[in-house]
Amino acid sequence: MSTKVLLASGDERTLERYTQILAEAEGITLAQVVRDASAIPDALLRFPDVDVLVIDDQLDGGRGLVVARSTGAANPLLGLVMLVDQTGPDQLAAAMDSGARSVISRASSLAEVVARLEAVAQWVGAARSAISSDATGGRGGTVIAVAGAKGGVGTSVLSLLLAQSYAGSRTVGVLDFDLQSGDLAAYLGVHTRRSVVDLVDIAGEMTGRILRETSYDVPGGIRLLSAPNDGEREEEMTARAARAIINALRFQFDVSVIDVGSHLTEATAAVLEEADTTLLVVTPDLPALRSARRTLAMWERLVVRQRSAVQVVLNRQNRRNEVTEQLAAKIVETPIHAVVPDGGTAFESAMNTATVTQASGPAHVAAGRLGARLLERAGDAGTVDEAVDEALAEARSGGRRARRGDAGQAAIDLPIAFAVALLVLLACFQGLAWGAGHLVARNAAHEAARTAGLLPWGPSAQDQARHDGFDRLGAPWRDGAVVAVGEHDVRVSVGTPSLVPGLDMSASVSVPVQRER
Repeated sequence: MSTKVLLASGDERTLERYTQILAEAEGITLAQVVRDASAIPDALLRFPDVDVLVIDDQLDGGRGLVVARSTGAANPLLGLVMLVDQTGPDQLAAAMDSGARSVISRASSLAEVVARLEAVAQWVGAARSAISSDATGGRGGTVIAVAGAKGGVGTSVLSLLLAQSYAGSRTVGVLDFDLQSGDLAAYLGVHTRRSVVDLVDIAGEMTGRILRETSYDVPGGIRLLSAPNDGEREEEMTARAARAIINALRFQFDVSVIDVGSHLTEATAAVLEEADTTLLVVTPDLPALRSARRTLAMWERLVVRQRSAVQVVLNRQNRRNEVTEQLAAKIVETPIHAVVPDGGTAFESAMNTATVTQASGPAHVAAGRLGARLLERAGDAGTVDEAVDEALAEARSGGRRARRGDAGQAAIDLPIAFAVALLVLLACFQGLAWGAGHLVARNAAHEAARTAGLLPWGPSAQDQARHDGFDRLGAPWRDGAVVAVGEHDVRVSVGTPSLVPGLDMSASVSVPVQRER
C-alpha cells in the first residue's frame, strides 16, 4: 500500500527538491503541498488517509515546532516528520518534544528520506490497526452523539442513562454540547465553573491533563464536560475546535456520550460527522415526529449524516399513547431502532432531585440494552457480553428482577384472568337460565289460575287447571316441573339448568286464583 505524504514548507527550493524526491520514491505518494500552517487542517480534511506530515521547522517564520505540536495534538494518529537544516541530537530532541516521530534534513538522500518516511508510516499503520481492533486498551474510544428532534424530547436524560449503562467496566465521558441551553450539570447536581467552550483557544494543544482539569467527576464513574453557564458563548465554538475535542475524548475515555441538543450549527455538524454512532431522539407526538423527519432530510442535504447512519429512538413511550411504534416509523420515514418507556413519577422525582444516574427503572434498563447494542454495532462485538454483565450491572440487576417479576406476574395473572372471565360468563349463563325459568313458570301459573277461576271448585277443576298449566310450560320445562293448584292460589315450580352440582336453581311463582262472582 502506498504511503501518503503531506508536505508543509514555505521555502520554494525545499518544496521543489522534495517534490522531485517523493516523485522518484516507490511506494510513496505526495498528496498535497501546503505553504503555511493555516492550510494544514484543510488539507488533512481533504485527505483524511494521509499517513505522514512533513513539516519544515522554518514554516511560518520559524514556528514549525509549534505547528507540529498543535497538529499532533489534534491528530494523534498522524505521523509527523520534521524537516531541518541538519540532523543531530539537539534537532532530534526538539522534534521529539514537539511530537514528531523522526527528522530529515534538506540535504537527505532519496534512500534516507524513503527509509525515514516508511518507518513512520509503519508506526502509523500499527497504531491505527491497534485502535480499530478490540484490544484497544482504552486508546481509541467510541463516540456516541445524541441529538433531539426538537427541544424537550429527553435528549439530555437519555444521554445520561446511556453513560450510566457503560459506567463500571469502562471509562465514560459525557459532553454537554448543547452549548446554548444544555443543563446536564443540573441533572447531575454538579456546580461548574469551567466548560467545553474554555477549550476552544487551546484546542490545537489538547492533552489529557487539560481535559481532566476542565471536566468534573460525577458519582457513578462518569466524567462531565459541561456546557457554558452563559448561552451566548455558543458562538465561540468552532468546527475545528469541536473536532479536536472529539479526538481528545476518544483517547481519554472508552466511551464518550455527547448531547448535541436539537439545533444544528457548524460545530454540532462537526460532532455529528465525527461520531461513531448518532441517535435521534423523538417522542410519540406528531410535532416531534415531523421535526425528526425534517431533521433527517436536512442532515442528508447538508451531507452531515446519511439517514441510514442515524438510529431513531422513541422516548417516553407507554401503552396509553395513541402514536404507536409502527405509526412513528411511518411518519419519520425511517425504522425505529429502540424504544425507551416512560419512567413515570419515580423517574420524574429522580430528575428533580438530580439522582437520575443513581436510580433504576424501566427507562434505565431500556437504555442499558440500547447501549450494549450500540457498542456491538460500533465494532465492540467481542465485549458485548461483558457490557451486559458488568457495565450494566446496576441497571441490569434491577431490570432482571423486573423482567422476572413481569414474567412471573404474567404467568399468574393470565390463568387468574381467564378463570375470572369464565366465572363471570358462567354466572351470566346461570342468571339467564333462571330468568327464563321464572318467566315460563309465571306464564304457566297465570294460565292455571285463570282456568281454576273459571270452573267450579272441585277435583275436576284442579285437574283441568293443572293440565292447562303444564301445557303452558312447554316440553323443555315440563321435566321435574310442579303445578300445585289450590282453592285460592296456584304455585308453579320449574327446574333450571345448574352448572354447580347440588345447587338448586329452581324458579317458583305463586299466582292467586280470582273467581268470577
